[in-house]
Amino acid sequence: MLAAPIPSSPARFLPLIAVVVALIAVLAFGISRCAPAESPASQSASSVSAAAVDSVAARVSFVAVGDNIPNDVLGEFADAQAGSAGDGAYDYRPLFSAIKSRVSSADLAYIDQETHVGGDEIGPVGYPSFNTTDEMADAVVDAGFDFVASATNHSFDWGYYGAVEHSRSVWNELPVAFTGTATSWEEAEEIATLERDGITFALLNYTYGLNGFESGDIEGYYVNIIEEERILSDVERAKQQADVVIAAMHWGTEDVSDPDELELEYAQILADAGVDVVLGSHPHIIQPMTWLEGSQGTKTLVCYSLGNFIMQYEEQMPYKVLGGMLSCDFVRQRQGGDVSIENIEWVPLVYHGVEGEYSVWPLSDYPDAFAKRNEAYADVEDPKTWVLEETASIVNRYGDSFAIEGVDAASSSGRDTSSSDTAAEPNAASDS
Repeated sequence: MLAAPIPSSPARFLPLIAVVVALIAVLAFGISRCAPAESPASQSASSVSAAAVDSVAARVSFVAVGDNIPNDVLGEFADAQAGSAGDGAYDYRPLFSAIKSRVSSADLAYIDQETHVGGDEIGPVGYPSFNTTDEMADAVVDAGFDFVASATNHSFDWGYYGAVEHSRSVWNELPVAFTGTATSWEEAEEIATLERDGITFALLNYTYGLNGFESGDIEGYYVNIIEEERILSDVERAKQQADVVIAAMHWGTEDVSDPDELELEYAQILADAGVDVVLGSHPHIIQPMTWLEGSQGTKTLVCYSLGNFIMQYEEQMPYKVLGGMLSCDFVRQRQGGDVSIENIEWVPLVYHGVEGEYSVWPLSDYPDAFAKRNEAYADVEDPKTWVLEETASIVNRYGDSFAIEGVDAASSSGRDTSSSDTAAEPNAASDS
C-alpha cells in the first residue's frame, strides 16, 4: 500500500531528524499516491540516468491499449488462419503479431476487451450484437496482456449466457486479471489485482450503459455500470489492497475527439478519490491525455480515450484506424516508499484493415507498402505524417507536453484545436 500523503507540518514531538526526512520526501515524491516523476508533463526516458534506474527499489513497465472489438469479418479471417474454413477452429493471433513484442516486453499490459467471448456455438458475429469465439481470449493472453477489462456497452449483447456465464468461465481459466462482468456479487466485488516487482496494481472497470438494456433490467453484478457510490466504494477497497489503482472507464461520445460532460465529471470524481490512472475507451477515436489534481492534492493521469485497437469497419476511415498505446513506468524509489510515474509516452497505433493482412501496428514499425494498401488512407497524401500530426494535436490538446513516439518534443505540445479541426466527425453513423 502506498504511504499516506506527508503532512504539511511535523507532529509536535517528532524528532528533528524526522522533520528533515519528511521535507526531503515531500520534495522528492510530492503528495500524490502515484505522482508524476518531476512535473505534470511526461518525462523522457533519456532524462533518467542509468544510475537512477539501477538505484530504484522497483520499476514496472506498463502499456495499455483501447477497444478490441473484432467483428464477423475478423472471425472469418481467424477461421482461415486455423485451417479449413468452417472447421470450427479459430486463430486470432495474427491480428496481434506486429505489436506482440511491444506488449509482451512490458511487465504489465492492459486491454479493453469490448466484445465478450460468448462461445463457439454462437460463432463470430458483428454489429449490432457482437460475439467473439473463445480463441480470442487465448490470443489476448498469447500477445502478453495481463489486465483485461470487459464492462462495455456490448457486454450483454447475447444475454447472461454469452456475455457473463460462458465468457467469465473462459477468462477465469486463463492467467489474467479479469474484471467488469461477473456471475455473482461475490465475484463482482473481487478487486482484480496483480503484483509486479513488489508493487501491487488494482484494476477497476465500468461502462456508461448497455445496448438495448437499462441497468435496472439486469442483476447489478452482471456488468459494472458507472455509478458514483459504487465506484467510490470500490476505489477505497482497491486502495487498501494495492499501491496503484487503475480505473478503466467505457464512456464518451463516439467519433468526437474531445471528452464529453460524463467523462469530465467522472475523471474528476476518480481523481478526487485518489485513483492513479484512468484509461478511457468507447469513443473509437483518440482523445486527450492530461493530469488532474484531486481534492487531496493527488495527481491522476487521465487518458480520456485510447481509441480503437482492433476494429474492422465496412468503410475504413483514417481517424478510426488511429489508436494509441500508453507506455510508462511505475517506480518506487525506496523500499516502502511512494510510487511515481515516469517515462510517459503515447505510442501511435495503426489498424491495418486490408483483406488477408488484418493486424495492428505501432506507427514506427508500420511498413510504407502497407500504408499504401490501407484504404483508410486513400485520400491522405502522407499517412504517417498525418498520423503523427493528428496524434500530437489531440493527445496534448490541453497544453500538456507528453512525449509521442515519432514526434520531437518541440512539436508534440498541444495546439488550440476544436473537434472540427481534426479528422473526427461528431456523431457520425457508427457500426459499434
